[in-house]
Amino acid sequence: MGNSNRPPRPFRILAFSVLLVSIIALAFSWYVVPLQETLATPSALVAVILLALAAVLSENYALALPRYTISLAYPLTVAAIVIAGPTAAAIVAALTAVSIFDFKAKTAPSAMLFNLGELVLVTLAAGWTFWGLRYLMAGGPSAPLSLYSPWILVPLVAMALVCTLGNVAIMALGLTAMGTQSLRSSLAGLAWLVPSQLALAFVGYFIAMVLAINPIALPLFVAPLLVARQLYQRYAVLKEAYADTVRSLVGALEAKDPYTRGHSERVAGYALRLGEALGLESLALERLEYAALLHDLGKLAVPSQLLTKPGSLTAEEMDLIRLHPTRGAEMVAKIPPLRDLAEYVANHHEWYGGGGYPLEKREPMIPHLALILCVADSYDAMTTTRSYRAALSHEQAVAELEKGAGQQFDPGMVAAFISGGVGDPESPHEPSNEAPAAAAVAAHPGGRAC
Repeated sequence: MGNSNRPPRPFRILAFSVLLVSIIALAFSWYVVPLQETLATPSALVAVILLALAAVLSENYALALPRYTISLAYPLTVAAIVIAGPTAAAIVAALTAVSIFDFKAKTAPSAMLFNLGELVLVTLAAGWTFWGLRYLMAGGPSAPLSLYSPWILVPLVAMALVCTLGNVAIMALGLTAMGTQSLRSSLAGLAWLVPSQLALAFVGYFIAMVLAINPIALPLFVAPLLVARQLYQRYAVLKEAYADTVRSLVGALEAKDPYTRGHSERVAGYALRLGEALGLESLALERLEYAALLHDLGKLAVPSQLLTKPGSLTAEEMDLIRLHPTRGAEMVAKIPPLRDLAEYVANHHEWYGGGGYPLEKREPMIPHLALILCVADSYDAMTTTRSYRAALSHEQAVAELEKGAGQQFDPGMVAAFISGGVGDPESPHEPSNEAPAAAAVAAHPGGRAC
């Protein structure tokens, strides 16, 4: 979990606790089954050394994405579990706990210790699950279940589940202790890891099978892993292009309307926090963020003198202003990667109980994310000074939200907005004027863990 700033005290306490528990667990594992027993044969020793070298190289040449670092060390750690047991695999995993990325990012020492403890602890839990079930299903301690038996799928799947869910759980605790997200939101944001980690566990098993025949055969897996890395690379490039498009459009809007500079970013911040309070999953939060950044794009089609007019607008001028959701949706719909956001842009001024614009829709005809935007947009508009009025205080704005609940705003969303402390100046999550992003998770979320 990388952070260039010093992590908060709760996280530091958690990091040292996880590390201490992992050291005790590793010592106990070594005591129960000495490492020299699992590496007694030359082939096992050579295989684990090769796996350790490959894992370290994979970690230090991992693919850095905007919010994650994707490493291919995980299947290599799984292979170490299968070949040499949990203790040896935990040592292999520990060697990947710190990489050149941590030093380049000036990762805090407590974050490095958290990564180390997490890797060792989860690897040991997964390793003992695999080996425990192998002996249990074989009927006793005399010999484990054969790796070639079809029943080996049971301990293999169990190991992958323990590893993946354990990693997600500890990572979510870390994010919560960092104060960036609630535990529920953290778990939702990391849920995408589960399918990929289950699949990579089988890759690790096949690596182990090949190494059991001939340890020198490890390079056979280099090409597939490189292909996988290339796919991740393409994904990263597409995502960055997507984000650049959004940033460019928002920049064009704010250059035209100086009075609302920072408005789109603040609305995105409020919308994300409200979405988290409502329990939205990570993909929905990402779509919500981009829709919030683009919600006022249609104002590019509105004459600048109307946007900055200090007095009241005439009926005709108001009609022109009220066309901006439709105009914005039309612009967004013409950009293929953003097309699915058009409906949220088009409906962000529609009211829960009807009476909004441009079509005076009412719930349930209004998309759920558009109702979130309505609350976030209205709150920021009320708490920002405009050319025609002074800003309201947080308390006054919240009172207006409560007054409009059931008519202009979804009552459940208003309640979540208030109970979640969204917009509260006393809250540690108050959005800044910088472009927000869905809360960044640790530098190595599961791609590097067992």
